[in-house]
Amino acid sequence: MSENKFLSILLDTRKNVAAIMIYTALMLLISPLFPGVTWFRLGDFTLDVVNFYHTIMIPLALLIILVTARVFSLPKIIQKLMNISTYPVLIFSVIGLVLFYPTASSMVLADEIAQGVRDVIVVLAAVLLVIGLLMYPFKNKNDFKNTWGAYIVVLLASIAASIAGFVGMILEWGNVNNGYSSLAFFQNYVDSIGGTSTFLGNAWTMHSHMIPPAIMGGLVGLTTVIFGYQKLSKGYRTIVNLGLVVSIIGIISMSSLYWISTFGTYVIPAVFVSGAGGANGLALDDTQTGLIGIGAIIAIFGLVKTLNSSKGGKYIQVATMGTWVGAVAAMFGIGFLIEFNEVYYGFGDPTQGAGALYDQAFSDGHLLYIFLMLIIGATFFVTLYYYGKTAEKSLRLPAYLGISGIVLGFVGLQVYTMDLSWYVEAIGLWLLFLSFVAVAIPILKVKEPETISAT
Repeated sequence: MSENKFLSILLDTRKNVAAIMIYTALMLLISPLFPGVTWFRLGDFTLDVVNFYHTIMIPLALLIILVTARVFSLPKIIQKLMNISTYPVLIFSVIGLVLFYPTASSMVLADEIAQGVRDVIVVLAAVLLVIGLLMYPFKNKNDFKNTWGAYIVVLLASIAASIAGFVGMILEWGNVNNGYSSLAFFQNYVDSIGGTSTFLGNAWTMHSHMIPPAIMGGLVGLTTVIFGYQKLSKGYRTIVNLGLVVSIIGIISMSSLYWISTFGTYVIPAVFVSGAGGANGLALDDTQTGLIGIGAIIAIFGLVKTLNSSKGGKYIQVATMGTWVGAVAAMFGIGFLIEFNEVYYGFGDPTQGAGALYDQAFSDGHLLYIFLMLIIGATFFVTLYYYGKTAEKSLRLPAYLGISGIVLGFVGLQVYTMDLSWYVEAIGLWLLFLSFVAVAIPILKVKEPETISAT
């Protein structure tokens, strides 16, 4: 292979996207081979699970970054730098996954270096995305006027996810070697707001609770543009923008809450508190992340006018928006219900409530359903539509599998939370997995799509 052809492959966004999709599907397929990683213990957040989760989600974040840069037609130099980072991120992810398990000190250090390099690369790519997006309104004034709602959501979501990603690296820094002692001023500040253990707990909450909603909010904004909401009549475009504004408020308020609770002494309270000892109540941060989902649902009422005339295109759009509906239904219909009845569910602690095992089941089930499979699904389905909406017949199978998986996954989550039987949800998740496999094939065959200005 000539050097020029090799370089052209490295710089081809579509091929890099396909590579990440294939990698993601393969990692999900072989996940049971890794110690401590099972389909229904994601809620445990053991080191084994956290390591594997990042092995999947960090490359997926890069995929979203690549597609976003392409859709918003960011400067070529930014897109090239992002694309070149694809294979290093995949390689260091695999190396980190393998080196995670040996206990020899040299291997532990090698694992930390490999995963650290990967994390830095993706955070830098996210920063480049933010820089490119900040330039967008000045370079594409007419397009910005038609997509301002989606643009602001994507920009703010990118900033929020970048900050939370950086906080994740700060979190890891505090967990290794001598922690923050190498920087006395930072250690003194951490001590002043409650000490290292308090700060690490708050930083972990910010990192783990802020990135998934930010990514999902960004995906909603990106999807509206890919579906072509900018071409809708003023009335329907206003409905979409109204939903996007609600999501904007949610992203800003969520980010603010996590920032002041991590780098300050603010303790996020529960609201609408009732019950013995005030145990029943909804965490304030959940209300704000919920706004992002509410905005997505509102936007759907306008996006229905963008549905493709072809069966395959229409159904893959339905599958994309179905991930939003599934996430909101699970969080509001099951998760919030549990929070308002913690006297019974006991915050998942068997010593605090008779229904603790059901709370634990929801923790495991919803993290798998929403924050793993639905995020992957939302990313894969909209990316397939972007690249392959003209390949109508190729869209049908992933759409059918995806819609079936979303519905059955939600029903299964409800069953799992009610009687601890996880088999129904497992079938839904496997259908989603099969839809991911079916997505990568058409993308390998289609041509590069047009950017916003040409849609």
